[in-house]
Amino acid sequence: MDRNSIRRIQESLRDLVAAMEGLNQAVSGLVSLRPVDLEVLDVVDREGPLSPRDLVRRLSIHPATLTGVLDRLEEGGWVERLADPSDRRRVVVRALRKRGRELRRLYGPMARSLAEICADFSPSELEAIGEFLERATEAARLSRPTREVD
Repeated sequence: MDRNSIRRIQESLRDLVAAMEGLNQAVSGLVSLRPVDLEVLDVVDREGPLSPRDLVRRLSIHPATLTGVLDRLEEGGWVERLADPSDRRRVVVRALRKRGRELRRLYGPMARSLAEICADFSPSELEAIGEFLERATEAARLSRPTREVD
């Protein structure tokens, strides 16, 4: 195990997270959303429709915070809340495509840059990079500290 390579990867991941947070902050300001709103919207867009309960679990967000986020997203025309087709007593949240185009335009330069970077790697290298990122993401999710109650 090469400790210098591991350290470089860890530092690069921290740098990537900081750069992406900066990008998300800039985009959120342009569309009058908060970064947490973008995070919720992204999950709903990629994995939805989802129930608020699923979002709370997926994002480790407090239910009251999520309610405010969903209110803002719905008011802005980003999402809609619908009756759950499998249980009409529950609600699911679905992203609306019309406003999504606005975000795709703002994130377009990053998407194009990533495509150019990926073009420099072989399919097997991209597979390894994808697996690494998936495993690193899962490690981060599993490593979230919980607040100890005294």
